[in-house]
Amino acid sequence: MIANSQSPHPLEMYRPITPPLYPKAKATIGATVAGTSSRFARRWEDLNNDLLISILLKLGPAELIAGGFSSVCSSWRAAARDASLWRILDLSDWGVVNRRIGAPIAFHRVLGRVIAFTRGGNFIEEVHLSPYSSGLDLILISERLPNLLYLSLPNPNIIENDFFMALSNFKSLRGISVNRNLLASFGVLFHFNELFPNLEQLKLFPGKACFCNVDAITLSHFFPNLRKLEIPMPLLSTKALSTLLDSLKILEYLDISVYDESVITVQITEKASRLKAFVLHLCSESRKSMDRP
Repeated sequence: MIANSQSPHPLEMYRPITPPLYPKAKATIGATVAGTSSRFARRWEDLNNDLLISILLKLGPAELIAGGFSSVCSSWRAAARDASLWRILDLSDWGVVNRRIGAPIAFHRVLGRVIAFTRGGNFIEEVHLSPYSSGLDLILISERLPNLLYLSLPNPNIIENDFFMALSNFKSLRGISVNRNLLASFGVLFHFNELFPNLEQLKLFPGKACFCNVDAITLSHFFPNLRKLEIPMPLLSTKALSTLLDSLKILEYLDISVYDESVITVQITEKASRLKAFVLHLCSESRKSMDRP
């Protein structure tokens, strides 16, 4: 269990390290070319809330976390708290987050302040972690955001016990992106199936390169109710693909990678015709030599 230390003011993270990207609240919007001003000039705090939100939606999480927008004025602060801005918390590129803030910062401090700023994090539905996120980061996510719907966890080196502990805290998980190495243990698979028998979405980040028929049988057994499946592992056999299509009865979306289109036989095409979407990526021969065991 991670002790939650007292964090600084929740908006500290929004105080810009570098000069603000936007003028202060008393500044006006209008033409300023050659010293002229527009008769339509308006103050920043007078901008329509929907317009402010549409501006902030175009920014990435690093800008929202470190940008200082909420300190411009009260209307900007209110807009920065809008639920639509925080539905997906994408921290997958942690280096960008640190660079934008201007100094290294601990994950738990960023998450704690985001949750405080968003009044408990109830808006957050998805979290995308970086490949370097630790088991402690994962456990913290599960403790602070137990109602999360989707989690992306690319790090293959998470300790199994940490993974177990975090999974047990989630209440409503519907989808997960995970390195396939974390699902290599039958203990993890049984635990996962027990907690989330109706998991709808699964993406497997490559671990070992090949995905054989035994893997397909195992996946179909433990995740029978998948509607969306992504397997970006080019060494995928025709037999494994056939097993997935036969066994996952309510599958709607399948996204795979292959080296050779011959994997997609007439029979595979016929079986896949029931899907709403069948996405096929052809990989280069140069990657093929790297992926072979």
